[in-house]
Amino acid sequence: MGTRTGLRLLIAALLLTLNGAAAPAAAQDLGGAAGPDAQAPGRRLPPPPAPTGPIPRRADGKPDLTGAWDGSGGVLHNTVILEYHPGGFGIQAGKTLIIDPADGIIPYQPWALAERNRRRDDSNGYEDQVGHCEFYDVARTHQFGKEFMFSGNNFIVNDTQHITRVIPLDRREHLPSGIRLWLGDSIGRWEGDTLVVDITNLAGKTRMALGGDFYTADAHLVERFTMVDSNTINWTMTIEDPKVFTRPWTITSTTPLLRRAINNNFDGEDTCHEGNVDLIHLKNVYDQAHGAKSEAK
Repeated sequence: MGTRTGLRLLIAALLLTLNGAAAPAAAQDLGGAAGPDAQAPGRRLPPPPAPTGPIPRRADGKPDLTGAWDGSGGVLHNTVILEYHPGGFGIQAGKTLIIDPADGIIPYQPWALAERNRRRDDSNGYEDQVGHCEFYDVARTHQFGKEFMFSGNNFIVNDTQHITRVIPLDRREHLPSGIRLWLGDSIGRWEGDTLVVDITNLAGKTRMALGGDFYTADAHLVERFTMVDSNTINWTMTIEDPKVFTRPWTITSTTPLLRRAINNNFDGEDTCHEGNVDLIHLKNVYDQAHGAKSEAK
């Protein structure tokens, strides 16, 4: 089966998986991130954001990023593929999220590109961690709604699927290298009005999108949050991993992070595994392709 066909089947299968789980429920309930039923009778759309004003400031003079934000651009274009991709099979076409290099292509080493493409084959869809209700990647969460807040000297990101990042702003050294975390060890600092978050100590288990993009546990990530006005934040993340890429590269969100009234219930019960019948299908396909007898019922 060709890679193109495999990709489409993988996308279709994984979307079915996610549409039956709590993770997509979070995505579908974003203020502004709407599916085909967004205008259905009885669906309450969020109010428009307040008029744009100057950058709000905290007591220390730094920008106050507090609030609910959405970087999806209204449709979840890039939860599947980060680079440019056409539409089809229920997938919205999307422009590349890669802003460096200028061609918008992730600079994989040849072996890593082959591995990324292997992951896109429909028979390997079962390997994607999100289908198992495991953690999203740092970059993957930025296509969904989120809440920012401050507590003491910590910047807190309350994200989709109950993923909470507590980022200290006064710590200067990372955890010992033997400690590895799904989302890595994040420490923040201010560079003027830009909040810079430095991430190391990754576990190397996450994927950046359903399409299989990845980096290893030795990657070094740097996020930058730059507030443009009271309703807009420019977010970028630079990925450096000499084991996988030929050079560092930088990603952004589909649009700037926009202040929105988000309908996500971040404190609701996590029901990802409940009714996730498509995971059984993905496992059967995986086992059949790899010569294993599936025990899924």
